[in-house]
Amino acid sequence: MVMVIKLLDSNTINQIAAGEVIERPSSIVKELVENAIDANSRNISIKIKDGGKEFIEIEDDGCGMSKEDLALSIKRHATSKLEKNNIEKINTLGFRGEALPSIGSVSRIRIISKVISDNGYQITVDYGKEKKIRQSPCNQGTIVTVENLFLKLPARYKFLKSARSELGAILNLLKKLAISNPEVSFKIEVDGKQYLSWVRGESSKESLFENRIIDIFGIDFLNNMTTLNHASSDVTIQGYIGLPAYNRTNSNSQYIIVNNRVITDRRLSGAIRSAYKDRLAKGRFPIFIIKITIPTYAVDVNVHPAKSEVRFANDRQVTSILISAINKSLAKSNSKSLNLSSTLKNVNTIHEKYQSSVYQTQGEMAIQADKTTYNELVKNSRNTNDISEINDKNILINSNQNNNYPLGFARAQIFKNYILAQNQNGMIIVDQHAAHERIVYEKMKLSFHNNEIERQTLLIPYIHNLSQIDKEKILSVDSDLLSFGIEIEDFGNEIIIRAIPTLIIGANLKDLINDILDCINDDFLLKNFDDRLNLILSRIACYGSIRSGRQLNIDEMNALLREIEVTPDSGQCNHGRPSHIYLSQEEIEKLFERT
Repeated sequence: MVMVIKLLDSNTINQIAAGEVIERPSSIVKELVENAIDANSRNISIKIKDGGKEFIEIEDDGCGMSKEDLALSIKRHATSKLEKNNIEKINTLGFRGEALPSIGSVSRIRIISKVISDNGYQITVDYGKEKKIRQSPCNQGTIVTVENLFLKLPARYKFLKSARSELGAILNLLKKLAISNPEVSFKIEVDGKQYLSWVRGESSKESLFENRIIDIFGIDFLNNMTTLNHASSDVTIQGYIGLPAYNRTNSNSQYIIVNNRVITDRRLSGAIRSAYKDRLAKGRFPIFIIKITIPTYAVDVNVHPAKSEVRFANDRQVTSILISAINKSLAKSNSKSLNLSSTLKNVNTIHEKYQSSVYQTQGEMAIQADKTTYNELVKNSRNTNDISEINDKNILINSNQNNNYPLGFARAQIFKNYILAQNQNGMIIVDQHAAHERIVYEKMKLSFHNNEIERQTLLIPYIHNLSQIDKEKILSVDSDLLSFGIEIEDFGNEIIIRAIPTLIIGANLKDLINDILDCINDDFLLKNFDDRLNLILSRIACYGSIRSGRQLNIDEMNALLREIEVTPDSGQCNHGRPSHIYLSQEEIEKLFERT
């Protein structure tokens, strides 16, 4: 049978287009709220019933539409946001003119709109059937009501999820729109009840952004972040990034905003992860809210039907600037310590939830100009596993304990692993092994880059028996290990270690070799040199640090605290675990119900 080619009718065309644009109720909310934002609205009200399947209403106080524009708004490819020859300079959230006709083809949609100098008008489209425009009194702005989504299209309707699931998708979307547009107030009603309200305050643009984050995520969230700020002639980057110890098991708390549009971009997300690679535990994800402002001609938003992806004209430049900005921001965040503030509702749950927040210890982790700098400290302390060698010459420990050191002064050691310290505002608990592990790691990295890694030739070389496979693995990286201070050679059925870095004298070499073998997998040799460097040095540093179970005296504990304060990224160990946590006096008093 010959198949005859036919032209599709307009309603079928709109339904096909709706398949790309309208996937679920949250897709409708996205299109309508973005339209409201493009209309310069300052107040947007969202009403949802049955997860948006039964009813969605978006009301705004924007510029509204005239009678003529209202009639055109439901026509395919009719838009006020796109002029001839400016497809490469789009500065609005919407621009294709597809949303309203697509929505009208898969639901019943009613639009009421009014401009400031005219009457209000209403138009209704019921599954592609357009009704006559009529006058309808209303305030300036637009009200769009969508009912019975996909109800007459069983093939589409059956794929909708539960009301709860669809509502979750809507709220997640609105959260993104509210973050990227802090100058707009949002009120959300669910099943006839007020659900959420994010109100715009009267403040500067920067404060609006900060206040919106607090409104949505809470003050603890903001306290756990460090600011991001970079400006150049082409690219501006602002926002907040989480401290390495404040992380998640998934990427749900990551927001990238490009020219006020929340987008997903694997390359940018990968660049951000690479900036955290030396600071974050494996399998954990950083938290961030990053705003990138770039000229419209340098970014293409016409990539994805849902406009959720963009393409940069010079993506290498953007990713390079972003990585640099994040590294600078994290380098300045050494004054932040893991905090228990959000876990004190129940004393019994502290040990389960202590990782939920990070707190900024009062004062900057900056040592005064007359004190030994970190670089000088590296030169002055050769074997940091012997902390007794860290003396007043290396780190100035002033006997006057009124100095405002961020980590305060040691008061005791418990379980032979945790240092209890007190500063002017509260108590700090330090994991001596985790903290010293980061110190050794950073010293080894700095020594390596300065070509100053010192090796100690072993008086009695260490011989280690390995399987043939493991021997080949370890010998495949012998040049890397030599550059890190470990000299190994083939010794028949064994390997022989002739020298090790002075920083790890006394380490258990058998365990060290086995640990290094664990990180030499199939992907190891494919990594670039810096990644291999960081991976192996982090393993080596673990064996050069103060071990759990070692008793320290007060002077040794204070020396370690001072070293932590001048060490980069000292808030977490090499594996991303917190090295010290903070508990304010107020929080301690809450534990005893004194406040």
